[in-house]
Amino acid sequence: MRILFITAIIFVSVKSWGQIKTVSDTVQLNGQSSITVVSAKPFIQTLVDKTVMNVAGRTGVNGQNALELLKLAPGVVVDPNEQIKMGGKDGVTVLIDDRNTQLSAQDLAQLLKSIEVDNIKEIEIITNPSAKFDAAGNAGIINIKLKKSITNGFNGSVTGSYTQSTHARGSATTSLNFRKNKWNWFANTSLNKGYQVTIANNTRNTPNNQFIQRGNEIDDFNSNNTRVGLDYAMNKKTTIGILWMSNSRNTNMDNSNTTNVSQLLHPDTTVLSRSIAPFFTGRNNLNLNYKYNLDEKRELNVDADYTGFRSTLNNTVYTQSQTQLAQKFGEINTRNNAVVDIVIGSIKVDYKQTINANSSFETGLKSVLTIANNSLIVSNQIGNIIAVDTGKTNQFNFNEHIQAAYFSYRHNFKKFSLQTGLRGEYTSVNGTSVDLKNNLINKPDTNYLNLFPTLFLQYNLNETNQLGLSMSRRIDRPSYQDQNPFIYVLDAFNSEQGNPYLIPQFTNSVELSYTYKYATSFKIQLAKTDGYIELLTYQVGNKTILIPQNVGSRKVINFSFSTPFAPKKWWDIYVSATPFYQQYTTKLSGFDTNEQIQQQSWGFNGYLSNTFSFQHNWKLDLSGWFNFQNTTTIYQSKPLGSVNIGLSKRMFKDQSTFKMTINDVFNTQRWEQTALTRNVNMQTYRKWESRNISISMSFRFGNNKIKSSRERETGANDEIGRIKSNN
Repeated sequence: MRILFITAIIFVSVKSWGQIKTVSDTVQLNGQSSITVVSAKPFIQTLVDKTVMNVAGRTGVNGQNALELLKLAPGVVVDPNEQIKMGGKDGVTVLIDDRNTQLSAQDLAQLLKSIEVDNIKEIEIITNPSAKFDAAGNAGIINIKLKKSITNGFNGSVTGSYTQSTHARGSATTSLNFRKNKWNWFANTSLNKGYQVTIANNTRNTPNNQFIQRGNEIDDFNSNNTRVGLDYAMNKKTTIGILWMSNSRNTNMDNSNTTNVSQLLHPDTTVLSRSIAPFFTGRNNLNLNYKYNLDEKRELNVDADYTGFRSTLNNTVYTQSQTQLAQKFGEINTRNNAVVDIVIGSIKVDYKQTINANSSFETGLKSVLTIANNSLIVSNQIGNIIAVDTGKTNQFNFNEHIQAAYFSYRHNFKKFSLQTGLRGEYTSVNGTSVDLKNNLINKPDTNYLNLFPTLFLQYNLNETNQLGLSMSRRIDRPSYQDQNPFIYVLDAFNSEQGNPYLIPQFTNSVELSYTYKYATSFKIQLAKTDGYIELLTYQVGNKTILIPQNVGSRKVINFSFSTPFAPKKWWDIYVSATPFYQQYTTKLSGFDTNEQIQQQSWGFNGYLSNTFSFQHNWKLDLSGWFNFQNTTTIYQSKPLGSVNIGLSKRMFKDQSTFKMTINDVFNTQRWEQTALTRNVNMQTYRKWESRNISISMSFRFGNNKIKSSRERETGANDEIGRIKSNN
């Protein structure tokens, strides 16, 4: 029997500045003439396909940065770990002037902190992207648009932060911008360095054994991100630009654990394991852009991109048994030397035309070629003998070609707003894996054409009430590394393996919305995902292996509520609550396992933020979040939450900001999860250095009226996002 799933997402904003109606009035001057006075744009504006925060000119957000502004956005939550979520979903794509930032969550937060409110024009919150955007992703898009200016001059900012928990970490960020006549140069760079220890415990029960593992994971890292660009306005109609983005991360991972193994009819044994793994990831992206305005109604954009990615991992696993079962479990050193090289080339053409005051359309083409070469050399040392593992040493080559075309049309009637579009993507994929025994694995040549329709309708009942309807189809392709059949040995009892037979997952959704005064809205959404991809846990002998698989389907129902409001002039509150219901149909197949599991459960995510404003530009922030227990395919996670306190002060005429934050005051952040199948029951516990105190200081200088960069978008946003860089 089919079950209808409805997702309700509620966004409420009741601040006085949240009302967005543009008001005009006519005033007589000396009884002779008159002028028309038009109010500024509203702070929050609901359009047919997105919500817009009009930041420019808002005095109430002075001294804030882009990350802080996102906390005010309807339906957007920035948790204490600075992860950005929309409608309770992770994986939000963040664009700056239509360009993918291509950064990890941690590095993205540092970049957003460096963008001051003085440089921001508006922020677009797109829960259902139109046909213009890549069809990948289900969490939505946030597009931060920077101000345009012809003012010559130089400006910039410098930010430094220091965080102390059991161990310390710090960061430094610099942003610079220079404009001279037709030239605009901009640069941003950030450096991060830190050291963190995570407690990692596992308890695994099988029909014949129990494995109790206790250990620590050390992450000693440093990373840097750089963004440098140049725009040149050749004339009033033509602008060309070049943009280079680079980010890298060096990590020295040192993981050690002790495993106690209990077996029927055998004495217990203790196995010591240590993994030392220097790990490097680096990515460079070069973009060339050409923008031509044929006239006031027609615009052409061309983007060409080249992206190179490389990661290297040299992982040595030391294993030693302390009891008489040493011969069975071995005293082995295993070395994994892995290299991943990925090259992405793309070209994209977009054309936009305004037909009249009520109608416009967009159309475009895109072509992306991805080439991935992966090598893994595995060797084992037993005693004084070192031998290459011919069964695990492997070479995997992967090619993917995506060609896309789209058309989108928009029309405004008297009370109706309509936007509809269709995007077609043709994908060709092939891959080959060969080990030293000449065992050949061919990823099945896959050629498929998919159509992704979008529809947005908005009806204005009156000046303060709106109805909306949207429908979309989305795709999530597996990451390149997840399709790699290599086996990575993590320790004596755990390993990971890719799956060359993965196929994309597809999500269809329908959403009905009601909006009051352009700020308070209620949304009902139906969502279903087919071919759902999950990282599954299998028991193979005395070892556990993790492998991604297409496991079945997912249906979700969300009831989300969020509202910013001000009980007092000096007190701002933001509340977000997302109860949800989900159902998973999961099929486990592989490693002598054939099992079908039905899971259904309720969950809840909540967030509350209080901001108190005092004299002399002091602010106090008190926030907390809570995630109720959640059940998915074969996993059940326990509740998780945190309380945080922050203090900030703007100084020197808002040119400098001091902040101090205590994160996870009660030290409650920890991850506890159970994986349950027919032949294994595994409990996982992870506790990181979540309770810490952080101090930061930022300085702004120069002419803050200068725009940081021009609006444009790269052509490889989706493909770059599928690289698992751990950056």
